This record gives sequence, C-alpha cells and structure tokens, in this order.
Amino acid sequence: MRTLFCVLYLGLSTLAASPSWAQLNAEGQRAYQAYQLLAPHRAFAFAPDGKTDSWADASGADPSSAVDSVLKRCQERAKAPCTLYAVNNVVLNSRDWKAAAPPVLPNIGRLRPEPYWDNKGPANAAGLIVWSHGYMLGRDATQSAPQGEVAYFTAKGYDLYRFDRQYIRDWPGDATQLVDAVRQAKAMGYRRVTLAGQSAGGWVSLAATLRGAPVDGVVSVSAAHHGEVKDMRDVSIARSEWQQIVKGIKPGPRLVVVNFRNDTYDVGGRMDDAKAAFAASGVEAIVIATPVPTHYDLARRALQTDTDRDLETPSRPTRSRANRSG
Repeated sequence: MRTLFCVLYLGLSTLAASPSWAQLNAEGQRAYQAYQLLAPHRAFAFAPDGKTDSWADASGADPSSAVDSVLKRCQERAKAPCTLYAVNNVVLNSRDWKAAAPPVLPNIGRLRPEPYWDNKGPANAAGLIVWSHGYMLGRDATQSAPQGEVAYFTAKGYDLYRFDRQYIRDWPGDATQLVDAVRQAKAMGYRRVTLAGQSAGGWVSLAATLRGAPVDGVVSVSAAHHGEVKDMRDVSIARSEWQQIVKGIKPGPRLVVVNFRNDTYDVGGRMDDAKAAFAASGVEAIVIATPVPTHYDLARRALQTDTDRDLETPSRPTRSRANRSG
C-alpha cells in the first residue's frame, strides 16, 4: 500500500520537526510525527508525565471538537491537566489555540481553504491538495472531515483546500468549475495540484480530470454519483458513464482508484473497466479493488494502515478513540 502514495510523489521519510520540539520527550516526538499523518480536524496534547494523546477526523467549522476531545482523554488518563501542543498543523508554543489561528488565504474559484489550517500559498507550498467530500441526501457535508489520504500530502508541505458542494444538482457544472479552479491554482504558481475525493467527491475529481484539469495526481475512493444500486432503475447507466470517464482520461496525471467489496453504490465491474481503460490509454494508475467492505469509512483504514506499519508509527485514531503514546 505504501507504493500507492510513492506513485503520487510522497517520500515520507522526512516529516517536519516542531519548533517547540523540546516540550516533548522522545516518545512524544515520535507520536507527533505520526500525528502529522492524521486528517483534520486534529489536535495533539501532552500530560505532565510526558505521555501524549491525539484526536483526528473531527468534523465541524473549526477544530473545537478535536481540541475538547483530546484534552478530555488526556486528562482522564493522566489525572492531571494536559497541555495542548498543536491544533491541526499549528504548533501553539503555549498560545491559546483560538488566538493562534493562522491567516486565511483567499478562495481559489470555488475552492476554499481548509478551516484553521496554516496554508503557505503558492510561492512557499510544495503543492496543493484539493479534498472533495461525498454527498448524502439531506445532510450538509461541507463541514465533514477530509479523509486520511490528504495528510500524506500536507505532511510534505502541500496546502489544503476543499471543493464543497452542499447540494449536488449540476454534475457537469461542478466538474467544469473544478477544472477552472485547478487552472487558476496553477496560474497562481502552485507547482503541483492533486485532487482527492470520496464517493461523489471521487467521481467529480475524475470527471474534472477527464475535462482537462491540469492536475498532477488524483486519488479517487469509491467514486459514485448515481445513488445506491438498489435504487437505480437502470444500472447500465452508471456503468456506462463510468466507462466514459476512465476511457476518456488522457496520460499525464497519476491516478489511484479504489473501490470496496460489498459497496452498495457499486454496480460491479468498474475496477476491471478502469484497469482495461488505463492499460489501453497508457494512463499511469494504481487500481485497488475490494480491499475492505465499506463505502464511507474507508481511507482511514485502507489507505493508512499499511503505510503506518511500513513507517513503524503508532496506530491512528478513528473519530471515536484517541491515539496515545505510552
């Protein structure tokens, strides 16, 4: 699985050291390195005994849920007040986390910067990773947490933006606007732009690539936009539209396309379609079929676990549990 990310330019051997590194013991420093590979919203705290806790994948307009959760866990374990060390990618150096909020960069077309994230801008960032969330009827996903794959890019210095769609009524229009935003990002000076998305977000990322978005990489996880198979009147439509996308993408960007066993949104055969299309066109791609049986809770486990093992880092938290050193 580690090869998956190497293909998308991710040498992960050199994660950034913190400017307040001395606050952490050796074990805490290792835990903080693992923390840098967690998805926002996230928070990292340490106790008087030097042991640490982290919390990640928290949804919301800001990181307050992650902050509250990590401090509660840390203090319950330590039986003493804990110190908040970092929130998202901002090391606090004893500052109040709200006062330490980083400056907000401007939108790029329909893309908006991830809230409370220290983006560096096109001149100083290694690139730009754009997260596109999934969509569920009747639920606003615009404050949902990005999945874990984005952290492998941000750990290497990529800025993090979001392509949010509260309502999805115009698929071609969304894809076209994503193309326009990527072109604008490249014109601003971002050296590399990668699209990542799940479900509806994975679909629109591939659709934008088909329409000529000048991207360097795409991570598409459980791409879908026709709803669950049980509700489809004609499953051939979903299969045909998928085939049009994968056959139409031209060589250039590097792709990772993932689908999951027993995915209720999958009409079947799509990963075979992708493999055949990319082999015929010469598109550089990794196609991963049926790694785990789920549609929504996927990248945090399927795309992270094996790489964690390779890097010999501690296991990662899900939304319901914290990551502890010690």
